[in-house]
Formats: sequence, structure tokens, C-alpha cells
Amino acid sequence: MKFAIFNVPFALDYAAGKEPLKDVIAWGVQTALWADQYGLDEVFFAEHYTLGVECSPAPDLMIAAAAQVTNRVKLGALGHLVPYHNPVALAHRMLFLDHMTGGRYLAGVAPGAYPSDAQLFDTGSSNPAMLAEGLDIIEAIFHKPGPWRFEGKYWNADMPAFDEHLAGPHLTPLQPGGPEKLMTGMQPQSPTLTEAGRRGYSPVSQAVHSDYVRMHWETYAASAIAAGHYPSRKNWRITRDWLVADTDAQARELALNGSLGTLAAYNLEIFRSIGIDALLAGPDGNPDDLTPEWLIDNFALVGSPETVARKIRELYESLGGFGTIICASHARNPDPETWRRSWELTGLKVAPLIADLVGD
Repeated sequence: MKFAIFNVPFALDYAAGKEPLKDVIAWGVQTALWADQYGLDEVFFAEHYTLGVECSPAPDLMIAAAAQVTNRVKLGALGHLVPYHNPVALAHRMLFLDHMTGGRYLAGVAPGAYPSDAQLFDTGSSNPAMLAEGLDIIEAIFHKPGPWRFEGKYWNADMPAFDEHLAGPHLTPLQPGGPEKLMTGMQPQSPTLTEAGRRGYSPVSQAVHSDYVRMHWETYAASAIAAGHYPSRKNWRITRDWLVADTDAQARELALNGSLGTLAAYNLEIFRSIGIDALLAGPDGNPDDLTPEWLIDNFALVGSPETVARKIRELYESLGGFGTIICASHARNPDPETWRRSWELTGLKVAPLIADLVGD
């Protein structure tokens, strides 16, 4: 079992004008440093443009900054929003990160979920098609020597042959076969997880009801098998928030009265506003009954190390196995020590209790 942190970053104080963006950036780097120190396995950074609470337009810069203060933890994006980049330029930044991190880079990609971001870039309803075309170009740059030419609907690329005088084109992946590529999905029959299976990428399930997460795997695995790939649950990442404290009572109090409780309320409001709160309630639940307290007690994994380990084991068994569990990195305020201690207990106490869970 592997553990990961996802820096979204859920900067409520920044959005309210109470915190400078520099401090939000520093907090993301700090969480990566703690993950490295406490034995967690991966740290991811989001990409958004029009959301003040989720203020992270440059995951590549965050990865580069975190790479300078960490030694072993893997660093990635969840994900690079391919439709909002020239894929030739994005491919080269991805390759540069692969080398900069010494092969610790994870290449998460996505079409972009927020309509306001799509409005800003004026992509309309074309994001899924732009994602597929952009990935074709990125994969060619990663693996196909020139000369070649790609002519698409949204972008063209014309790779020159190697020139000895220029010593280039010169960038190729550091990791054999290139960095691991990931794609996220939320809907039960997620089109992005279908695309991930077709391409042989690793799936990442967003934090929704377990009944739908099981459908994520079914959707992904069927697509992978149809394309001739072997779908390994070791490569499946599950997103589910957790908070670990020394006792169950302390963990629940910190969750309800700290940034996890605030985030639960924020996410519930967002889900309701865009009509997907049923994904949290599940097929047999009533979305109107959802409250932040219910999410803390029934959805998030909150408690002592022993309790959180038990809850992760139960989730693992109910889903049939997975390789990595991902927790959002919550806001620094009101108590950064809550999260430092939670990451410490995760790495030093929780992880050894479920070391026998291997994914397959």
C-alpha cells in the first residue's frame, strides 16, 4: 500500500483575501517535504485557472520547487490540463521534469473539469477531443524519433530529424518507457478512465461513493483489456481524505473543527451546485441527507493510527484491492500542526499496519 498527498490546494483564506499566494505556494512545498521525511510515497499538484480556492495554475512549477527540497518522494501533476497547452511545449516540460526529479516524476493528465476554465481558454465542448489529440503528440515526442509530422484538428507538430551540429532534438525520457502516465475519473462510466485503459495509463478514482469507485475499475479494466493491456490494481489510485491523530476523539474533534470540516462543507456545496452530490450519497443514498458531519464520520477516514488503518483495510477489501490511497492536502490554517502530525502518523504508524496490502 502506498500513500500520496494531493495539493489542490483548497486555499480558502487566500480566496477570502486573508492570505498571500506566496504562503499557499510555500505550504504546498512544505507538505511535499513532510511526505518525503515521513515515508509517504507520492505528492501531486493540481492545475486550475479560474478558482480562487483552488489556485494552482502551474503544477510543473510546484513539482520543480518541491524537487529541490525532497529526495525520494515521487512528484506529479493531477493533472496537466492538456487542452490548455500547446502539447509540444507541454511534452518538453514533462520531459524536463523527468530529468529534474531524477526519475521521480509522475505525468498525470486530464481534460479539465471546470466550465469556467474552459470558458477562459474558449475551448467550448472540445476538451475531450483536444486531450486525445494532445496526448498523441506528447507520446510521439516522448518515443518517436524524427523526422515526422502530425496534422490534427487542434494542433500540428513537425519533428525535425536529428542534427549533429545542433545536437538535437535532444530530449528523451529518463525513466525507461517514460514517466508513468495517470488519468482521473469521477463518473461511474468515466470517459477519461476509458481513455486511460485504452492507452495503458494508470487510473485515479476521484473521491466518490465506493459503489461508483468499483464501477471505475470495471470501466477502466474493460477498456484496458480490449486494447490489449493488462490492468493491474497495483497501479490504481484511490482518492479519499484521511486525518490521523493520537486518539479517535482527538481526530474527530480536529476534523470537525478544522480545515477538513471546512473542506467537507465546501465540497458538498460545490457538488450540489453542479448537480453531482449523488456521487457522494451513492445509488441508495439521499443527497439531501448529506452534511459535513456525515462526510467526516462516514466518508473520510478519521481516527487513531489503528482506526485509520482498519478503515483503509475495509475500503481496500470492499473495492477488491488498489495500490495507492491519496489524501488532499488541506489548508494550513487554522492549525498546521494537525496536518504535520497526521502525515507523520500516517508514515510511521498507519503504513506498517497495512503493509501486507499489495494491490493485487
